[in-house]
Amino acid sequence: MTQDKALIKGLKKLRQIKPSHDWVVFNKSQILGQDTVSVYNFPFFPYLKPAFAGLMVFTVVFGVSVFAKNSLPGDPLYTVKGAYEKVLAVFVSEDEKPGYQLELANARLEDLAKAPAKNLAPTINEFQASISQAAKNLSGMNVAASNATIKKIAQEAKKLEENRQKIESLGVIIDDQGSAEFDSAMSKIVENIIKDLESRTLSEDKVNILDQMKALFSEKNYSGALELYLINQ
Repeated sequence: MTQDKALIKGLKKLRQIKPSHDWVVFNKSQILGQDTVSVYNFPFFPYLKPAFAGLMVFTVVFGVSVFAKNSLPGDPLYTVKGAYEKVLAVFVSEDEKPGYQLELANARLEDLAKAPAKNLAPTINEFQASISQAAKNLSGMNVAASNATIKKIAQEAKKLEENRQKIESLGVIIDDQGSAEFDSAMSKIVENIIKDLESRTLSEDKVNILDQMKALFSEKNYSGALELYLINQ
């Protein structure tokens, strides 16, 4: 009985509580779908507008990039895909740029394998631009680059050769200056590493590895030489 009285007393007190005007208007607009005064009138909302706007832009850009990721030459979102990759390149460190550009070059070759014949030319141009930029980044690479960077370059260079063979088996021939520049840059990297190893005192096992690297270098198998170098670091 005492609990019932306390409950009745509490309900009477609730009747005396009047909600704020903003709270009433906001809930009315949510329930009735009216566009009258809304949360924009809340005193703190102006400070949240930039955050909401930034979040909305990020969400839209991220969402579009996800859909564009699997687009192919000729698709409406293909240009968005390329633009998004270029934006990401801005945030890549100098040490990682050669590997990233090679990754983009491989992506263009993979696109070529799936692209309709009428859309081959623009994709080839994109590949040429990527491989030329990769060659420039490789040319400026320090011989003391991290093993992670060298590993990435070796992996992407090997993948590049495999992708080129796949493309050529489909009858698409890519004769471009960028690939020649890339081979020249890779040759210089391996040559510098070999010279650096020759200047050191090496164990018998390391000398054998160096000899194998020289053999791969003479065969222009630069990715193979880099992989051998990394395995024995």
